[in-house]
Amino acid sequence: MMRQLIPIALSLLLPAFAQAGPQQLLEQAQQAYANGDHKHALALYDSVNNQYTSAGLLYNIGNCHSKMNDVPHAILYYERALRLAPGAEDIQANLDLQRAKVVDRVNQLPAFTLGSVWGRLQGGKDVDQWARRSLWACAFMAVAAALAILLRQRILKRVLFGTAALALLLTLFSAGLAAYRVQEVERRSEAIIMTPSVEILGEPRKGSTRLFILHQGTKVKLLKEQDEWQEVRLSSGSVGWLPREAIEVI
Repeated sequence: MMRQLIPIALSLLLPAFAQAGPQQLLEQAQQAYANGDHKHALALYDSVNNQYTSAGLLYNIGNCHSKMNDVPHAILYYERALRLAPGAEDIQANLDLQRAKVVDRVNQLPAFTLGSVWGRLQGGKDVDQWARRSLWACAFMAVAAALAILLRQRILKRVLFGTAALALLLTLFSAGLAAYRVQEVERRSEAIIMTPSVEILGEPRKGSTRLFILHQGTKVKLLKEQDEWQEVRLSSGSVGWLPREAIEVI
């Protein structure tokens, strides 16, 4: 069951979107999608994505590929969207639907529950969530410290200084998670198999021992690169080499 398109909040778009062009492209793309012209909608969304990206925009692109039965590209863009918005249930639901169509199930091992909860906590609903929280905590700390200095009541001063200290800890914690989120988004350490099938070899050269075969849509972990070859690892732990052209980085 395909969910409806996530509405893109124009108030959160970059200043470039204040111009009529990109905004009109988004409106035209949404209308084309609603009319069933998914190929035209995809072209319009791609044009916008060249100037700006967001979880909602990547989700819409993934939906277009899904409607066109392009499973590997649908998975690729859902994965990219989920990287920006780890807690988005619609994105995860559509990603799971596309993963069910993948021949290889090696990347669908059960997740550790506590780890999943922590992943959503540190990921937040968007990339800047923890950065905003660190700013609010810092402002609250400054106000509490200023009041503690100005007021004369000892008990109240102690309470305010204690509050400022807790706000400082929250500021440092939030800033640390904000920095981690930036590194996580910029780290391109996973990829999707895009070709119908590809042989995973024991060495980075043609004619070497074939270890196994992977099919389109399978997610792999990127290890090291050598010339036109890429070493990858599956969630099952299997490691091998494949041609760089067979994958696209998330």
